[in-house]
Amino acid sequence: MGNDTEHEDVGAQEGVKARRPVHVYVLCSKLDVGGLLEDGLDERLELEVCPTADALRQHINESVPDVVVMDLDAALGEGNMLRALRRQYARLPVVVVAEDPPTETVVRCMKESAYDVVNAERAGRELARKLQAAAREHRLLVEVDQLGDAYKRRGKFGDLVGISPALQTIYTIVRNVADTGASVLLSGESGTGKELVAQAIHNLSGRRDGQFVCVNCAAIPKDLLESELFGHEKGSFTSAESRRIGCCERADKGTLFLDEVCEMSVSLQSKLLRFLQDRTFTRVGGMETLEVDTRVIAATNRDPLQEVRRGRLRDDLYYRLNVVYIPIPPLRERPEDIPVLAQHFLEVMGDKYNKYFADFSPEALRLLLCYKWPGNVRELENTIESIVVLATSDRVTPDEFPENIRAAAETAEEPPLSVEEALSYVRQALRQPTLPQEETEDVVPFEEVEKRAILDAIRRCEGDISKASRKLGLSRATIYRKLEKYGIR
Repeated sequence: MGNDTEHEDVGAQEGVKARRPVHVYVLCSKLDVGGLLEDGLDERLELEVCPTADALRQHINESVPDVVVMDLDAALGEGNMLRALRRQYARLPVVVVAEDPPTETVVRCMKESAYDVVNAERAGRELARKLQAAAREHRLLVEVDQLGDAYKRRGKFGDLVGISPALQTIYTIVRNVADTGASVLLSGESGTGKELVAQAIHNLSGRRDGQFVCVNCAAIPKDLLESELFGHEKGSFTSAESRRIGCCERADKGTLFLDEVCEMSVSLQSKLLRFLQDRTFTRVGGMETLEVDTRVIAATNRDPLQEVRRGRLRDDLYYRLNVVYIPIPPLRERPEDIPVLAQHFLEVMGDKYNKYFADFSPEALRLLLCYKWPGNVRELENTIESIVVLATSDRVTPDEFPENIRAAAETAEEPPLSVEEALSYVRQALRQPTLPQEETEDVVPFEEVEKRAILDAIRRCEGDISKASRKLGLSRATIYRKLEKYGIR
């Protein structure tokens, strides 16, 4: 008996947790939204009717609800409460109820960031489900925001994309080292993303409000590199017509990224070593010793230990830079990232050039995996951009690839991954957000999923039907026909 009672208590507690009430504020100018909700009203919905827009604002200021529901007159009428709430509470979902709304009205509501528009003739249980779904999404977004604040993140890792074990290890190191202030040495072939890793460390650190200053030591003449790093005083050399602030000084309270550090002359390396030791320096031609608080991250496309043995990199500078060492493997050694990056670049470049692409054909995926990508991520990005610019269909096939890549792939061995594995990695890394499931075991009707996808695309595209149609891979005529089918005319 004792055990049965214990199980009943646990089940009851779990049931209460699963049925957390949804706090709803209702603003109705003409339509009786509360009456429409009677059929769907249960212990999971707590309605609080606000007689005026000012009353709604006051209620929200005192306690933000899970969701707001209003009729069309309140939403788009005098004061445009939809727009006003978006400005003050961007995350707060608003469901609009309207009697037989025309398509133009629905598009306007979605452009003003309404969560959904429900036809009053089909409300009842449907409206109750919409409010519960909107509330769950709102709570998840709030939790994401709170986690983001807790970990002081601005995005995941900037532009870093990939799911390979090697890249996951790099993500972990970046998280651990970001706030320490320690010097970091990155190594990897050209195009592997060394600057992106350095930028991610900066963005996750307490220095993110300072500047991220990048210096490519291989691109600046050796006799000018010292001035680039430490600055110079007016008249210190022939062309020094005014004082110049160097990169070390510009990166004060921020991060200095020294790319291709092994290309720096040995004599200048000694001055950099002094700077790393006490963060002091003297401008070229100057007498004053300046002190800054600058973090240094260095990178090389060579083997740093080999450079030390050859005398191209001072051993004391190597050990000073190499507090934390992050080797970045070439793309060919992390094949799981190839299809993920390719799909990512396809979406990014599609947005950039206002084109829609569904995916890669299986043959194109196999070609991506067979090619060795000697230029690494940079070469892959440039290749996908070229494909997007020149392609005329919405699916990438081998014909769109440059001839050198097709020729190399034809003579290559079997790819390290199968097409099925590649597709699974793409779905794992770039999967689209799924709709929150109802707290029942019922299957969500396909029509409902389809409707939400279309309305969500319209909202994300700020009411632009043409753009939404490209994102969804549907024609504008199809979207209008679907909206009419849902009773949204």
